[in-house]
Amino acid sequence: MKDYIKVGKIVNTHGIKGCLKCISLTDDLERFEDLEYIYTEKDDVKRKIKDVWFAKGMAYLTLENIEDMTTAESFKNSYISIFEDQLRELPEDSYYLFDLEGIEVYTTEGEFIGKITDIYQTGANDVYEVKNKNKSFLIPAVKDFVKEVNIKDKKMVINAVEGLLE
Repeated sequence: MKDYIKVGKIVNTHGIKGCLKCISLTDDLERFEDLEYIYTEKDDVKRKIKDVWFAKGMAYLTLENIEDMTTAESFKNSYISIFEDQLRELPEDSYYLFDLEGIEVYTTEGEFIGKITDIYQTGANDVYEVKNKNKSFLIPAVKDFVKEVNIKDKKMVINAVEGLLE
């Protein structure tokens, strides 16, 4: 089990009563409405979410024991997180990004390509950056290329069509 899973970054305060302005690190901004509590990584404290609202793609949170602007400002540029037991169950063939980072990538012929080092969310589909000692490859996260993902064994199998690994 991973310690923390980052779900947001506190980028500013809002008002004088300790409201925190957050960038969501999840695909679903309104995910914060389902959470009863989060962890502030700055001080490793579990905090109840007292109120949440959304504007212009940002989440605004009022948290337990952060009740003035001065206290709220001390949390700027830090993360809010959850534990694994607070994750939602994903549909089939969907994965959490943190589960994919670091997994080994092989071709359908069994050739080791490298490990996923980064994931770019492009809008149309994610793109996996796969690195080995010598090279870096960009693999589109679409069924034409990604044939198998085994999170438990930390392994992905891709269809290395001509030109993909050049």
